[in-house]
Amino acid sequence: MTSITLPILLLLGGFVLQLLLGRWLTPVGKGALATAAVFASFLATLTLVPASMAGIAMAAPLLPVWDGPFSIGLRLDGLSVLFMLMGTGIGAAILLFSVRYMEHEEQGTTRFYAIMLVFIAGLLLLSGAADMLGAYLAWEVIGLCSYSLVGFWYRQRAATDGARKVLVITHLAGYGFLIGLVLVYSRAGTLVWTDPAVGTAFTSGIAALFVVAAMAKSVMFPLHSWIPEAMNAPTPVSALLHSACYVKAGVYLIARMYVVGDGQWHAALEVPLLAVGCVTILVGVIFAMAQTDLKRLLAFHTVSQLGYIVVALALGSDLGLAAGLFYCLSHALFKGTLFMCAGAIQHATGTRDLRELGGLATAMPGTAKVWIVAAASIAGVPLTNGFVAKWLLFGAALDKGLLMVVLVGWIGSILTAFSFLKATVNAFYGVPSTSLIGKHIHEASPSMLAGMGSMAGLCLLFGLAPQLLMVPVVAPAVRSLGFDWAVQMSWLGILTDRGGIAVTVGGLVVLASAMLGLLVYRVAQAPATGLVSVYSGGEPLPAGDRPGAVDFAEMAESAFHPVYSLDPDPVFLRIWRSLTRVAGAAQILAGRLFEDRPLLAIGLAAVAALAGVWLV
Repeated sequence: MTSITLPILLLLGGFVLQLLLGRWLTPVGKGALATAAVFASFLATLTLVPASMAGIAMAAPLLPVWDGPFSIGLRLDGLSVLFMLMGTGIGAAILLFSVRYMEHEEQGTTRFYAIMLVFIAGLLLLSGAADMLGAYLAWEVIGLCSYSLVGFWYRQRAATDGARKVLVITHLAGYGFLIGLVLVYSRAGTLVWTDPAVGTAFTSGIAALFVVAAMAKSVMFPLHSWIPEAMNAPTPVSALLHSACYVKAGVYLIARMYVVGDGQWHAALEVPLLAVGCVTILVGVIFAMAQTDLKRLLAFHTVSQLGYIVVALALGSDLGLAAGLFYCLSHALFKGTLFMCAGAIQHATGTRDLRELGGLATAMPGTAKVWIVAAASIAGVPLTNGFVAKWLLFGAALDKGLLMVVLVGWIGSILTAFSFLKATVNAFYGVPSTSLIGKHIHEASPSMLAGMGSMAGLCLLFGLAPQLLMVPVVAPAVRSLGFDWAVQMSWLGILTDRGGIAVTVGGLVVLASAMLGLLVYRVAQAPATGLVSVYSGGEPLPAGDRPGAVDFAEMAESAFHPVYSLDPDPVFLRIWRSLTRVAGAAQILAGRLFEDRPLLAIGLAAVAALAGVWLV
């Protein structure tokens, strides 16, 4: 056992213990065991950071007896360590949250925690795979785990439908990854990421196949429509799927491609990736504004936020990659926190419908504070990690002269802030809805608050001192992708040979400007002539009424009606039905052929197999 395999072995060991001891442990005991395994894996991953900072690539075979054409082993560099830290760190917090969240589940908790551990291990295997084949196998492990977890409540039709949709869309798009690696092997004779022969064989067309697979995993438009349907899963699943293990697999694949052939594929795909990312930013946030279901709202914001990350990676510069990877980690923190808050609300009230909530800040003050920090971060409020991530992205885009990217990102941030203002006010403030009257609403348990509170605290810490994340984790990852990035990072920002990007000071300036503007507004405001709701735009509403989630949603639907027609689901449904009919007809034809002329059927199958081998 070497130090680089230890994080994975600890997770797999926890998986085995779940299966062996599950029948004797309570749900709380199973959760504690899983949390301990992931936390131990996180600590083991931390020991790899010094080597990563030194630029050392650590390698170890997974199958020492293997002597085949593929490198079945691990090769960990800065990028690998970044994603491993994200998976184990976020996973530990989410599993700590799940200990009390899942304690009342009567069935399936052994299956739940066992698959969650394999889910996280899959991300570690993906990020550490030495070659494309190992990465693809881990890619499929992640997909199968998500299918099982999204369909955890398999007796509910909505859960099974959502799981099936996740599997079909992402698995079919994942064939782009498979076809691409087969083409690479046929041209290069190897699949090792860093082999020069792979770089020569890695054409822009093959890169496009990889990107298609990444688009589905990372919910890029138009392959994003599966993610709202995955919200029927338990909240810890949604939190892990959205923040760390699933949607970030596509981000990893795009970033890893930069080590192949010195990133020569980027010139052909930069503009398409930027276009897809910008459209995804706007489509995701506009769909989010129309939601009244809290988890669906967060799901569409995942779409939008992944658009920012892909745009940053698509810039193809050292600053762009730094911004994208910092954004990737920041998104994992604030999105995981938001999903856990939504789970705490549903756990306490029995609903996640914004129309049935209100006034929860009184009964759940801790959850409200954590939510506000994470909501401020995703909206890009100064002194949070979300602001730093967006500031770095805008600086990287301006460094390449892409003002339009900055404009799209700025509009997306404004709409994100508007959407979370709606969600925050309707959930935590105002008067409780009639459906909550008579219910005993309780604060989240200490372990649940610890899980989401620790991540909210990191949102503030990395907003005030981003160098704590940038220097030991992000910078080595950028250098591992072939960028000679000699930068200095302090609490003031990033200093490069081309100039500087102020981060914390920039946040302070923006915050001070906003406070000064508010002060001027208050001083200059004329005395109010009557009690008028601040939400009504100056037009008084009927007595006792106030705008709610429905009003905000209807306003968004009215303002952005043409955008909602971009929903690709009807097209996918027609394709699925056509494929189903073709498969059914082929099955009937094959059955008749085997019954009537079995030798002919076997001959045709052999010819098809030989043709496939010849094409490869």
